[in-house]
Amino acid sequence: MTEGWTIPDYNIRESKRARRMTIKVSSWTGLEVVVPVGFNQKHIAEFVQSKSRWIEKALENTHPVEELKRPESVELGLQNDTWSVEYSPSPDQRVGLLEQPGNLLLLTGPVNSPLTVAAALNQWLQKRAVGVLKPWLGELGTQLSLPFSRVSVRRQKTKWGSCSAEKSISLNRNLLFLPEPMARYVLVHELCHCRQLDHSKKFWDLLETFEPNAGQTAARVREASESVPRWAMV
Repeated sequence: MTEGWTIPDYNIRESKRARRMTIKVSSWTGLEVVVPVGFNQKHIAEFVQSKSRWIEKALENTHPVEELKRPESVELGLQNDTWSVEYSPSPDQRVGLLEQPGNLLLLTGPVNSPLTVAAALNQWLQKRAVGVLKPWLGELGTQLSLPFSRVSVRRQKTKWGSCSAEKSISLNRNLLFLPEPMARYVLVHELCHCRQLDHSKKFWDLLETFEPNAGQTAARVREASESVPRWAMV
C-alpha cells in the first residue's frame, strides 16, 4: 500500500439480494460497501480496513468521473442514433428542448448551466427510453414465453435492471446508450428472473438457452457503464 494513502469516504448500501458484505468500486458510485438487510454495521470499518490494499488498486484502475459539461452530441448505441445538440440562450426561466429535422436537439432558456441542461436532456432521454424499452420487453416476453407482471423505466445508479418476486421488472433508461446485443441481454436476463429469481445454475442454464455465451456477455455489460455520458448520471 502506498505510504500515506488513506481509505476515502464510502457509502453503505443495504441490499435484499446480498448474502454477505462486499466492496464495490466504480466511476458511478465511488467506493461502496454492500451489506445484507439488517446487517450489524459495527463490523464494516474493520472489514474495509482489511481490504485497503485491494481498494487502493481498484480505485487506481477506475476512471474518475468526468466533469459535468454540456454535450455537443448524444449517441444512442441501442438505436444506432446520433443527435447533435445546439444551445440558444433566452430569457425563459426553464430550459426548453425541441427535436429539429436532421437529428438536432435545440435547447433554449438558461442553457449556460450544465446542470439545468443535464436535467432537460434526462427528461428527453426518459421519454425515449419508455417508448423503446417497454414495448421491446413486452415483445421479448411474448416471444420467449417469459411473462412478467409490470415494467418501469428509470435511472438506476448501479444496475441495468432488476426483477422482484412479484415479476415486476425495472429497467435503467441508460440502456439506450448500450449496443443492441448488450441491451437485449439485460432485458432477457430480467425476464429469466421472472421464472428463476436467484442466480443459481438453474437460472444461468435458462438464460443460456436464450443468450448463448451469457457469462461473457454479462462481463461486458458490467463494464459498459463507461459508455454512459456524465450528464446521464446526474
